[in-house]
Amino acid sequence: MQFSYWNARIFNNMESLKYFGLKILILAFIWGFLDACDSKSTENELVITDNLMRHAQMVKAQQFEDGLLLEIDSPWSDKPERYFLQSNDNERDNNSESYQEINLPVRKIVALSSTQWAPLLEIGKFDLVLGISEATFVNDSLMKLLLKTGKVSEVLKNGQLDFEKTVSLRPDIVLYSPDPTGASEQLERTGLQLLPWPDYLENSPLGRAEWIRVLGWLTGQEEITEKLFEDTEKEYFKLKALIHDSLTRPTIMADKAFNDQWYVPGGRSYMATIFKDAGATYIWSDNQVTGSVPLDIETIISKAAEADFWRIAHASDSPYSYEKLKQENEIYAAFKAFQENKIIFCNTSKTAYFETSQFRPHLVLADFIAILHPDLLPDHKPVYHHLLNPNPDVQ
Repeated sequence: MQFSYWNARIFNNMESLKYFGLKILILAFIWGFLDACDSKSTENELVITDNLMRHAQMVKAQQFEDGLLLEIDSPWSDKPERYFLQSNDNERDNNSESYQEINLPVRKIVALSSTQWAPLLEIGKFDLVLGISEATFVNDSLMKLLLKTGKVSEVLKNGQLDFEKTVSLRPDIVLYSPDPTGASEQLERTGLQLLPWPDYLENSPLGRAEWIRVLGWLTGQEEITEKLFEDTEKEYFKLKALIHDSLTRPTIMADKAFNDQWYVPGGRSYMATIFKDAGATYIWSDNQVTGSVPLDIETIISKAAEADFWRIAHASDSPYSYEKLKQENEIYAAFKAFQENKIIFCNTSKTAYFETSQFRPHLVLADFIAILHPDLLPDHKPVYHHLLNPNPDVQ
């Protein structure tokens, strides 16, 4: 009886061991399977750990063995848009669908902003541009010629996309500037490869300029764009170094009234950074906004009436003057900068400011330094900005 008892105990223990061992094997198999899945997921869901961008905040990039991963941010989206740039003969598996694939090099581009096509003209790759928007506002003579001869088409006018024309161009990619709604319904309906281009949201002048590197990666022109950006970066830092602590820092205000509102650059905006780097004290520097700030005219007068300088950007086909400014609003004549002829003027229709300044921030900075501190750059010739001449016959 006792022998049978222990036999039963041993038998039960052996069965328990077998059961336990089987459980271990099953758990090990499951663990290995999950680990393999996780590894595969990690392989496909690439994560940027070594960002190639030095100044830009709206885009991150990392080089992988078989391509380059871009993450493009938007203030209106919870997560960035992700794109994997790869050569046509090196397509990777993308089972996770965590990013869109773009085959390189891109050879046919529709660029809906001048900040996208103008850099391509700068590096001699105008032949890549098939379509642009708002041809009426084009300043560049080469782009005007390309439009006139039909080499480039206007695919968007007055905010309306020419659907058939855009699709018929069969572009490899459409570059667009995102807004709170993302890509417009018109663009999404084309079924074309879209790439958001929020360079205009960069608050750093060099961050905005660095987007030219992305164009280089897309088009296979990275050697040219890397050199161009490195030269720009070097010149910007060289100019910025001219501003030292012993300099007096004149105060500066910006822009004009519009529909009873005065939109001024925020204290953390692109233009506020230019003012600071040029050795000026911006009237609204204590503001933490990165975009524009609407203020009533009374608030502007109470704080900015005594500013030493006043920066205005305005499109004018005829010479602009203090008298024209006064005709727009008599209040302007009450400002110290107006009375002392210290208005810094940028004629956006004559200087191609909106087409080229974003990748030439060193020239923008040089203009301001030469005006605010003329002894530092006595031989500088204005590129985008100059002191408005009191003589109405002089632009």
